[in-house]
Amino acid sequence: MALTLNDLGMISERVLDRAPISGVDALKTTAASVWIGSGLAKISAAYGAALTEQYTGSSSQMMTALDYCSKPLLRSLPILVSLKGRHEDAISVANSIVSRCAKTPFLITGEPEGPAALALKSGRATASIVTAGFPERDRRFVNCGSIFMLSALTYQLVRQAFGVEVIGRVSERDLAQSFSRADEGGHAIAERITSIEDWQNKQLIVLGQGLGSELTLPWQSVFSEAGIAAPMVHDIKDYTHGDHLAAVRTNNVIFLVIQHRGIEEICQIFASRFATRFQVIVAPLESQGPTRFWESLFYCCNTADALTERLGYGGQRVPKDPVVHSWRGWGNLS
Repeated sequence: MALTLNDLGMISERVLDRAPISGVDALKTTAASVWIGSGLAKISAAYGAALTEQYTGSSSQMMTALDYCSKPLLRSLPILVSLKGRHEDAISVANSIVSRCAKTPFLITGEPEGPAALALKSGRATASIVTAGFPERDRRFVNCGSIFMLSALTYQLVRQAFGVEVIGRVSERDLAQSFSRADEGGHAIAERITSIEDWQNKQLIVLGQGLGSELTLPWQSVFSEAGIAAPMVHDIKDYTHGDHLAAVRTNNVIFLVIQHRGIEEICQIFASRFATRFQVIVAPLESQGPTRFWESLFYCCNTADALTERLGYGGQRVPKDPVVHSWRGWGNLS
């Protein structure tokens, strides 16, 4: 099932929520922050890091649980993003935060009394838990509702820390317009992809601004977890330095370009040249400021929904391989 007006309503309500969040001055005054997430939570973590760096100039990055726990000397302000805080990785990150005596760490979650939250609360520092009620159970190709909820809470935290005059406003009207554009545009992208001969065996390469961008990471995470493809993600300008040579040799790729204001010329030059040799599809984001992330996410989810229809399991999770699904215990984080 594609995105619905109920999704839009839930996002709008939570993005516009003015309930005060405790401890936000810690984020406002810190010199550097790190947003930690696993799985689909990386999408929201990347959004938080991007908002902080883009609109305040403060150093901020997104990290995985393994990367954060492997760097015990890192002293950036930690913000852990985890839907329930029950996974062993989230708990390990929480314990690692406590061991560093981090001042006012944050947890963005739907379960304020989950294991990760309790681990953070056990430390000497006062942890700030940013939370909201869970959305309705989501049985779609991935848990879209969890991405929406965590991302809306992420925006709330950054907006309250720095002010809407710094971060920018996400309005109900702008969200609705981006939602509408992405409804039609996402399905158009899916039609382009499926019109390509042997599309399921092509390598999908997503190009945009930066590495680990909040605009391109959703395409990698959602498409992978939905079982559609394992996209490669690159900075579009950097890709022309030499990373493209493998694609030229194999001639077995589809390019998806995430275009937005500020990089239009680069995107248009790339598309005009590479389209003479390859399949190049452009997702033209029109939104500005913090709403741009939501438009890219809407495009991504609608495209994924349409592609899973073509793959025979539309609106549902990808069928699980029983052997792979039975694998447990991937090693402890230290």
